[in-house]
Amino acid sequence: MIITKKHLSRRTFMRSAMGATVALPFLDAMIPALSAAPRSPFRFGAVYFPCGVWPDTWHPDKEGSDFAFKPVMQPLEPFRDQLVTISKMKAPWGESVHLGASSAFLNGLGPAVDRDGRGDAFGKIQSKKTIDQFIADRVADDTPLRSIEVGTEDMGTAVGACDGFACTFFNTLAWRDDLSPLPVGINPRVTFERMFGETDSKERRFARLKEKESLLDSVTEETAKLKRSLGAPDRAILDEYLGNIREVEQQLDRMESRLATITGNPEAPVGMPDAFDDHMNITYSLMHLAYQGDISRVFTFMTGHEASDRAYTHIGIPEQHHTISHHGNDPEKLAKYAKIATYQIQKFADFLDKLKATKEGDGTLLDHAVLYWGSGMSNGNAHDRHNPPAVIVGGGCGRIKGNRHIVAKDTPTSNLLLALAHTGGVEIDSLPASTGRIDL
Repeated sequence: MIITKKHLSRRTFMRSAMGATVALPFLDAMIPALSAAPRSPFRFGAVYFPCGVWPDTWHPDKEGSDFAFKPVMQPLEPFRDQLVTISKMKAPWGESVHLGASSAFLNGLGPAVDRDGRGDAFGKIQSKKTIDQFIADRVADDTPLRSIEVGTEDMGTAVGACDGFACTFFNTLAWRDDLSPLPVGINPRVTFERMFGETDSKERRFARLKEKESLLDSVTEETAKLKRSLGAPDRAILDEYLGNIREVEQQLDRMESRLATITGNPEAPVGMPDAFDDHMNITYSLMHLAYQGDISRVFTFMTGHEASDRAYTHIGIPEQHHTISHHGNDPEKLAKYAKIATYQIQKFADFLDKLKATKEGDGTLLDHAVLYWGSGMSNGNAHDRHNPPAVIVGGGCGRIKGNRHIVAKDTPTSNLLLALAHTGGVEIDSLPASTGRIDL
């Protein structure tokens, strides 16, 4: 690490002898080298929830501003001023009742069909690139990771359960191009090591983990050297960031001591009802670190795959999520269906709280981000593509006007994706199935 008397480079890293690199958050010491204070970067994140949300528990009754929040969306009320929710859109049906929902979430159309196998279209995504990757092209700049794709379960071994398509489509929200899926990473330890560049041999990494050596312990000398060059406000920012890294390390250690590894198996061992909750918490914590350290400005998070057989025993629902989504209008199942969605929204709200509490430049991480939470269907009982849940939260560097409920009246979801692209500075005129652009 080279520290001049005048300033720190925005891309200063603390490096350990083991090869790990700790990127730094934005500090005042990084400003003097520039003719003016640098603008905070735009960030984008998309969170996918499978099996839909019962519309009556989600969409507000009133159009426009100052609407009343319905029960499932209620945890997001503290973010009203930076929130836009959209109702009455129409998601594409695709060629699969479940796979078509998730594969079209950031694409607008889903996979090509040609099931007879005689052509070359089968298994391709039809838009060439998902919207997160358009945005990554525009905003990634020199970040260590141009985008991060995370999830909680793997569908890759579910033979015969992917509607005749490659199960890649169940495990992927993001596509770099029509032949380059970016499958989700479900192991938080692997994601942590990707983010912090622990590039040693597998054997040495395992040895270090066995010895419980912290990433932060490996850069203690570098940290002390850096702190001596910083003013008090920057030291406070750095301490908060390093504390967040330490907390994630401790979360990983606790989780691994109980579970040995995260496999994505929905049938968690008896006595481990909080395993999935651990997985959700640490994944959001990692995405917070990715933003705070400017490690990546774009992420996608698949909280579960379509047709998920995960149970939510930790909130009192032993039945599988997919089974509950086929509620048959049974009041007890509908209540459980709403409870699962509310749990997921609360986790999202906790993440937003972290972003809102993290200062950056002249605002917060939430001020400089656009987060999209949604699903590829509404009523899971009918795999209904009309009126799916969609909420946008964040200031988007001043590009989002909050406190709004937009009634889109059968507008294709592609129109929302096009709008999200524009908030990220991506100038594209259309997407598959788009007919215009929703005004965010």
